[in-house]
Amino acid sequence: MALGIIEPKTNQRPPGTELLFDTAVADPEHHHEHSRLQHSEGKKGDIILVPQPSNDPNDPLLWPRWKREASFAFLFFNCIIFAACPGPMIAPATVALAVELDVPIKKVAQLSGYQLLIVGALGPFVSIFAQKYGKRPQFLFASIFGVIGTGICIAGFDQKNLAKSYNVLLTGRMIQGIGTTAYESLSVAAIGDMFFLHQRGLRTALLVLTLACLSSFVAIIAGTGFQNLGARNLFVILLPIQIFGTLGTFFFLPESQFVRNETSMPAASSEEIEAKNGDHTVAKQDSIDRTTTNTSTIPKRSFVQDLRPYSGVIYNSDGTFKLLGEIFVHLLNPAVIWIQIVSAVLVSFFVGTAYTLAQIFTPPPYSLNVAQNGFFFTGALVGGILGISAGPICDFTARFLSRRNKGIYEPEFRIPVCLLAVVVFAIGWFTFGWALDHPAKGRVVLCSFCYGAICFGTSVASTSGGLYILDSFKSYSTEIFILQMMIKNFLFYAFSTFINEFAAKEGPGHMCRVFGIVTVCGFVSCIPMYMFGKVNRVWVHKLWSKYLHTKL
Repeated sequence: MALGIIEPKTNQRPPGTELLFDTAVADPEHHHEHSRLQHSEGKKGDIILVPQPSNDPNDPLLWPRWKREASFAFLFFNCIIFAACPGPMIAPATVALAVELDVPIKKVAQLSGYQLLIVGALGPFVSIFAQKYGKRPQFLFASIFGVIGTGICIAGFDQKNLAKSYNVLLTGRMIQGIGTTAYESLSVAAIGDMFFLHQRGLRTALLVLTLACLSSFVAIIAGTGFQNLGARNLFVILLPIQIFGTLGTFFFLPESQFVRNETSMPAASSEEIEAKNGDHTVAKQDSIDRTTTNTSTIPKRSFVQDLRPYSGVIYNSDGTFKLLGEIFVHLLNPAVIWIQIVSAVLVSFFVGTAYTLAQIFTPPPYSLNVAQNGFFFTGALVGGILGISAGPICDFTARFLSRRNKGIYEPEFRIPVCLLAVVVFAIGWFTFGWALDHPAKGRVVLCSFCYGAICFGTSVASTSGGLYILDSFKSYSTEIFILQMMIKNFLFYAFSTFINEFAAKEGPGHMCRVFGIVTVCGFVSCIPMYMFGKVNRVWVHKLWSKYLHTKL
């Protein structure tokens, strides 16, 4: 038993278990062999690169640093403008927009609900196309439809009657959902394509910030913008920004899908062994010395060749129906059920509550206007920004526990960070519930703080869960993140159909307590996941290897 993790009864190394630190203590008998593996450089020179890069110069792990960082920058930017922006743009103005369009509040909430329903419904198809044809075509397709959807939303406010205006706006919002799907479901998996295990923490946390929490910043801007400029101009401002993001996708987000032999060990020459510096091999080019390991004659693609919308490679030759079935087979994996509990469900609680905030704080005793309803999200914005720390914390915990485990990294080392999340969640939800049960204008700040605590907890839990899946089941990460995205967005839609009536009937304080109790109970699942996660990885690997690619 390694630090509380139960060992499986097998001599084979489970997927995800890696030698992360090259120390004599880790494995004295094979230390010489370990030194032949490619390492990070500088102060992190004792970290072995996981996965080991191939000899192909087109391997995304071997891209120049500027190329990888530019790709991530536009991935991050587009997650904001295509995935994070559209949904919460009208959240602070829920009541005001209902009056403007002459529809019930529930109908305004469904402008976001139907959009998210589209996102969830398209998820499996995005997964299939990404597996077969790569991620770049999906990102380009999403960007184009995101721009089209925003343009239709602008046109919706120019209709002659309110009924038609609502229908056109609803159409635009649903098409915006098409533009959201790829960024919400493929972005975290793309990080695993381009970055090594020890480089993923902060970047995953940044994407979680955009997908789960940056909606708060959008709501702040949207509240003030709606009050001063009107709803139509919010979409007018968004349109050129999305066009810029689409151009960035075309020029700086090449195909990151790559077929790599994860278990291969690069050959090492005698000169490479002699070049050892202390206990590790010095690597160049931001982690890798390609001059000694790259003997491939494969030509390196040019910048212009990378601009092709489709790489021309079929990454998976399986049939469409087989790939579709494989997505849902992953629900048999207990780790996939666990990430739905500690990530998808919790994010849906956070977003579902947002549907009710304008309803709660517009009437007395709070009497907030649209702009003030937007500023309420300041607490969530601060909580989300602080939540970025979840990435470095997860990386620190993984390194610390790996050193304690004689240099061996287990993906379960990502899970203990959830202890921080559950404590903050409990403070946020139950204090929020108490404050709403004792309404007073002066308690708006306290409520905003509590909502921020919930946002912080959501960031920590989602980052921890996402990194665990990425490290444990890299080969299936696209399908698993698609499932997570689907369930999350179906829950978003479900909340849009009843949460406003539920909060009005039972009281917003009761709503918060229900969410708090379910959250705390859900985090109990982290204990068996940590203890039996390694056994589960072995079981899933054996089952999937035996059946998944032969019987579906």
